[in-house]
Amino acid sequence: MRAGRVARATVTSLLGRRSWQVRGAALLLALAATLLVRWLAPGFPAAVEAAAGDLAWRIGAGADAQAESRVVVVDIDEASLREVGPWPWPRSTTAALAQRLAQAGVAVQIFDIGFAEPRDGDAQLASALAHGPTVLGQVFSLDPSVAPAIGEVAGALREPGCPSFAPLGHGAYGTTSELLAARPAVGHMTPLIEGDGVVRQLPGLVCYHDAAYASLALNAIWRVAQPEAPQAGTGALHPDWQWSRADAHGLPTGWLAPAAWLSSASVPGLVVPLDAQGQMRVPYRIARKSFVSIPAVQVLRGEADPRLLRGAMVLVGATAFGAGDVVATPLASVAGGLEVHAQVIAGLLDRRIPYTPVGATAFQVLAGLAAAVAMLGLVGGARGRAARRLPLMGLAAAGLIWIGASGLLLAADLWLPWVLPVLFVLLAASALAAGEHAQALLQRERLSAHLGAYLPRPVAQRLMSLEPTGKVQVERRDISVLVADIRNFSAFAAHRPPDATVALLHVFSTIAVDVVERHGGVVERVAGDSIVAVWNAVSPCAAHPEQALAAACELLAATRGLLAASALTTDAGPVQPLALGVGVESGAAIVGSFGPERRRTHASLGEPVSVAMRIQQMTADLSMPILVGPRLAAQLDAGRTEPLGDYLLEGLGRHYPLFVPVAWADLAPVDPVWAAAAAAPAPDRQREESSWRLAHALVAAVGGAGHPAAPGTGFGPSDR
Repeated sequence: MRAGRVARATVTSLLGRRSWQVRGAALLLALAATLLVRWLAPGFPAAVEAAAGDLAWRIGAGADAQAESRVVVVDIDEASLREVGPWPWPRSTTAALAQRLAQAGVAVQIFDIGFAEPRDGDAQLASALAHGPTVLGQVFSLDPSVAPAIGEVAGALREPGCPSFAPLGHGAYGTTSELLAARPAVGHMTPLIEGDGVVRQLPGLVCYHDAAYASLALNAIWRVAQPEAPQAGTGALHPDWQWSRADAHGLPTGWLAPAAWLSSASVPGLVVPLDAQGQMRVPYRIARKSFVSIPAVQVLRGEADPRLLRGAMVLVGATAFGAGDVVATPLASVAGGLEVHAQVIAGLLDRRIPYTPVGATAFQVLAGLAAAVAMLGLVGGARGRAARRLPLMGLAAAGLIWIGASGLLLAADLWLPWVLPVLFVLLAASALAAGEHAQALLQRERLSAHLGAYLPRPVAQRLMSLEPTGKVQVERRDISVLVADIRNFSAFAAHRPPDATVALLHVFSTIAVDVVERHGGVVERVAGDSIVAVWNAVSPCAAHPEQALAAACELLAATRGLLAASALTTDAGPVQPLALGVGVESGAAIVGSFGPERRRTHASLGEPVSVAMRIQQMTADLSMPILVGPRLAAQLDAGRTEPLGDYLLEGLGRHYPLFVPVAWADLAPVDPVWAAAAAAPAPDRQREESSWRLAHALVAAVGGAGHPAAPGTGFGPSDR
């Protein structure tokens, strides 16, 4: 229980501070949660970005239906296998296919096929390959537990050594040496399959035995750029790709630069961006149906349209399930591996390879900062509506960040991380909304508390649940009213400092409110040195006459010491002491609120209120601490009050019988004269008491006839 109260007090203290401190704390909390997600689940952002990137590629590829004729796929499909035979085909068949392509005048033959083991027909295939530019494939193992060594690894780059960022090959499926006599270029076909089985990146270079080997697509571009192969030397060609790193070239301001890149003097103007791990992202810009695909069996028969092949980069590969070269791509859950290389070759031709710039972190920070500033601007100007708008704004900002990242990918080839900024924005929007909502609740509670201080608490609570209105909202109820006023207060205030006067009023009001509420009533108004309290007006109270009278008696007793201690003597003599006068009455009244919507008033109106106010004023004239109206006295048990006579009340136009509690003398303040009389010898005191009773009875009889008392007696109805 104590811990709960301490926690609530702490939260209330925090929320009670300036709004901007709470909002800053909400943003810091969202940032901490975002960093925690990054630390606990580092693969989560990349997985979401990959899936969203797939969607962006599908949208972009679907919007561009232009046919791709520069890269032609010669497909070893199911129909080709049915007619020619199961895979792998004899080398002589592959030689016939290569010879047909050379005769058609293709720019380069790119084989997404491994020829690691020697077989019959290798000489025939080598002879066919020698008739034109050719690129063969080889595969490296990036798994340390798998280290094959089949065939000859060929086609190392001319630049010695190996870049530190390139992945390391632990084994290889190379090319049979007899085919290398045709002087082909050799590029690796090493797949990089992500956790969900989709190929989104390929190693630009692979390091193997301290030499670097470029990918199949890179060497295809390099080979087509120089159709005449050098005659000197033997074996595979050595491309002149060179690698560079952004940090090695000192690019602190080039935040759009890739982390690393490849370039070749043979292909001027082409810069191939790589990431910090040497991976090249595959640009899936072209729809699958946009590629020209010719079944291999048609080429073997000579039925292929030569116009499609002439001058094209022909990629030979297998999509048939029997060939075993099936992968998943962003555009298809089942696709041939050659489609990946076809997309990369097309991207290289367009000089559009997506990459992550070195300033990607700056993008994340700026995106999150911009969204945070926008949300702070909203909460700073929207006031109470901010908590409702923030979640929608957070979703909108998150959507804009994703759309912006996808747009930059499709339009500017920038692969920017966006999940962490989006996560921060969503968490920040939620935290800010929670903070604004908590502050609104706290302000509502404060407003309710303030309303309860200036209005009856049940009324304040009811108003908090209703919409403002300018209509009259009243009801008729039987109520009891208590009106109390400090007599001689104006003279007291004229001779006392204002702070002393206010201190006295504060203590009096506190006592009065406590007494009234303890007896089930509600203080309706506090006006300076007077209060008006009601029973059964805003909340049910069955025995309201008894409770009103009990509250009046206790209030007189509770304030006697406070008022007696305020005795004051000035140069002109003693100031008349303070005393409390109380009037109580019951009856039917109108209870409710009225006035314009911008300024409402809640009050109880009717005869009991008027009577209570008038008889309270008469307490001074009759030297009585309390007077009871006729309707309230009639509802009390017999013997609780005694009659005082009929009096004409000012402004009401008729006589009212007034009563006093039977023990009213015990409620009267102690006057110094009476105190001296009480200290007199017993016979004298008895004579004075007998004289007082006789005088009181005589004055009461005269007053009951409706006539004022003799001057100076202090009894009788007021003639003011």
